[in-house]
Amino acid sequence: MPHIETLHHLFGLGVAEIRTDTYIFSAHRPRWMIILRGGENFEILEKDGEDGPLSVWKQVAQSGFPLRRSVVKLLLQAFPDADLSHRIYVPGDVISWLDRDTLMFTVSTRSVKFERGSYYAEFSHVEADSRRAETFSISCRRAEFVMDEVLPLLPLPRLSNLDYASWLLDRPWNAEPVESGRFDAARSFSLGTAQVA
Repeated sequence: MPHIETLHHLFGLGVAEIRTDTYIFSAHRPRWMIILRGGENFEILEKDGEDGPLSVWKQVAQSGFPLRRSVVKLLLQAFPDADLSHRIYVPGDVISWLDRDTLMFTVSTRSVKFERGSYYAEFSHVEADSRRAETFSISCRRAEFVMDEVLPLLPLPRLSNLDYASWLLDRPWNAEPVESGRFDAARSFSLGTAQVA
């Protein structure tokens, strides 16, 4: 884990937050991580794979509640048997769509988040299904920022990169390597570590 002074130097002051998020994994869209953030926001992230020590992600959708109709239609790809005639006003409407092949995790999080432009860093204490961990993650659209400016500041020994999905599922998730040269502006790079608390 990095020293807090390092993040102050890179990002400025952090903001503390306590929230409960829900992570959903559908067998119909195995690369998607569907997130209900604090009961207020909805997000779908798609993991392309790994680029060295980084995870490579694309934001498929983001919305507040009630969800936009275009997001509801997109979500139907993960839940093809759902009744599209129903609007999604609250997170419980999404949960009502879950089928037997869907995995869902409720994650309690106490975090300090740092932000500078499109760069984000976060220290968190997380708990899910009686498992606890201390995590650090940093995300941005420029892999070189993580590799050249942040990684050298992390104290040794460093934990290997571990994304939330791999930690929740307790197995590597979409961990195949990807080619660095084929990324577009919609993708972001994430370095994350987890240590059992």
